[in-house]
Amino acid sequence: MSKRFVNSHILFSYLLFFGIHNLIYQFFFSFSHHCDYPRISLQLNEVPKMPPKFQKSRHYLECTESIEEEVLEEYTKFLDSFQVEDVLLKHVPILLKKLKVPQCYTNDISDCIQWFYDTQDGRLSRSSAQWVVVTQLLQHITMTVTSNGELDVSDIVDVDKLVRFCVRLIKFRNSHSFILDSWSLFTEAAGYTNSDISKLRLSLQDLKMIKSKLQLDDLSDSILIDMLGCSGSTVDGDLYNYRISKVDLLVGIKDFGEVLGQLGELD
Repeated sequence: MSKRFVNSHILFSYLLFFGIHNLIYQFFFSFSHHCDYPRISLQLNEVPKMPPKFQKSRHYLECTESIEEEVLEEYTKFLDSFQVEDVLLKHVPILLKKLKVPQCYTNDISDCIQWFYDTQDGRLSRSSAQWVVVTQLLQHITMTVTSNGELDVSDIVDVDKLVRFCVRLIKFRNSHSFILDSWSLFTEAAGYTNSDISKLRLSLQDLKMIKSKLQLDDLSDSILIDMLGCSGSTVDGDLYNYRISKVDLLVGIKDFGEVLGQLGELD
């Protein structure tokens, strides 16, 4: 079996593992292959018979001093350049561009923000599914708070929240080449060879094709559906992907980056 095939096998297990953690962790550790993929140092023929309980990376979303300084520097530069007292939600895409975060990790954020302003701060569509997504973005970045059961909406950016919000995105940026190379193993297995893989989103049919190619046909399709259902939010149910046009359940590079981060590959 080729090294590339084994690497694809391992990485596919990572995605599945994210959907239903304990079941897939045992499935993952049932492999007898030796994994020598760069930066993934698991040796599956040396693990104990009973797999250890899954634990999220303790450092993935940890805000380092360098990340905090970088975000605060761009925040201050923005205030000085535009001579304003506050950064608003509509300015966040500009800041993310200044931080050089690849657009494949920020397009969802920009679209969500645009929807917010297009619907008059959400007032026109607060009963919609999109508003649920926008609400989380507001709570993650702005001074929006819940008071007496009511959402007090503000589009003024809370600088402390902004720093925490940018941790994940900056880690994606710093590991973009690694994430992209790993993601390419999946997209190639699904038959995408001449596409901009950073824009690709894999459907259930794509995942079935990958499953078949990696000789995982005994794996139930319901597991794939569970995995797709979990894409877009963390294991704690917190959104990290703010797509507001979710017609179908799809997995993209941002979801994949989150998996690698939770597994400690971006620490």
